[in-house]
Amino acid sequence: MATTTHLLTWKEFEQLPDEHLEILEGELITLPPPKSGHSLIAENAADLLRPLKANGLGRVCREAGYKLSEDPATWIQPDVSFVKMDRVRATKPNDYFLGAPELAIEVVSPSETALTLKRKIDLLLAGGSLVWVIYPNDREVHVFLPDGTSFRRGLNDVLTLPELLPGWELPVARLFEGL
Repeated sequence: MATTTHLLTWKEFEQLPDEHLEILEGELITLPPPKSGHSLIAENAADLLRPLKANGLGRVCREAGYKLSEDPATWIQPDVSFVKMDRVRATKPNDYFLGAPELAIEVVSPSETALTLKRKIDLLLAGGSLVWVIYPNDREVHVFLPDGTSFRRGLNDVLTLPELLPGWELPVARLFEGL
């Protein structure tokens, strides 16, 4: 993982080439392209969240960009996210979503450091996101709530989204189908 030697401004960040880049409080984070398992898990997560779209609640996005802060410049690109429909309508096609998504899902990669992942989680939580962190090797999901609580769910457990879609359940094992 490459990082910058100086803090970037938002203008400098926007001029960088299209890659999987994030900027955390001015620090540029560059990650290599995801490997197949990572991509399949993210695709499973996006597919399994489609009831949120079907119910007209919002959109499920793969690798959408979220501008969390102008100063210090902070832009995050979760593997999968959910944004409520009013925010989708308020965002122009050539703009980034402003603020954190309602749900952010990160699939842990070997190239991602624990410190970088923690910073991303903390920034997303500060923006009001519900955060799911999927650990492919452990086959579990760590759930972080905006109120500061967290818990884990394993292969035999289910995930829910009572704040967004009451009654909806996702068996954790379905995230790992096809691997």
